[in-house]
Amino acid sequence: MVSRLAPFCLAGLFALPASLAWACHLEMASVELSCTHYKFKVTGVGVPSTYSIRYTFDLASSTAEAPLTISHTIPVTDPTGYFTESVTNSLSLAGKYDAKPLSGGVSLITSTGQTESTIPVTFSPAPLNCSTPAS
Repeated sequence: MVSRLAPFCLAGLFALPASLAWACHLEMASVELSCTHYKFKVTGVGVPSTYSIRYTFDLASSTAEAPLTISHTIPVTDPTGYFTESVTNSLSLAGKYDAKPLSGGVSLITSTGQTESTIPVTFSPAPLNCSTPAS
């Protein structure tokens, strides 16, 4: 089933002024990091509920720990097309980490699996220190 917003996304590119032509897009994406979990948050405008959001980032250790790649896809659940989605997942980190986006950061994926657009993700804190305090 095609969302009623899908034709608007495509038709809007041709029928609207340049300032409104990108009606179907992601506005911002962020990741709040801690040693025990992360919270991913993204906002979008005019996005059909048949689309999904793919985020990928790498936690590169500056100590001996191996890098950790985190990649997930979440559905757009708001049928109005104007949404804020957030996901919290657990982590178990030890050491010092820098967050680096991979695959362009956060991508808007169409119902056919095509990448519609990609935006960068912001991280806080960066870098993340999960080292055990000296005694």
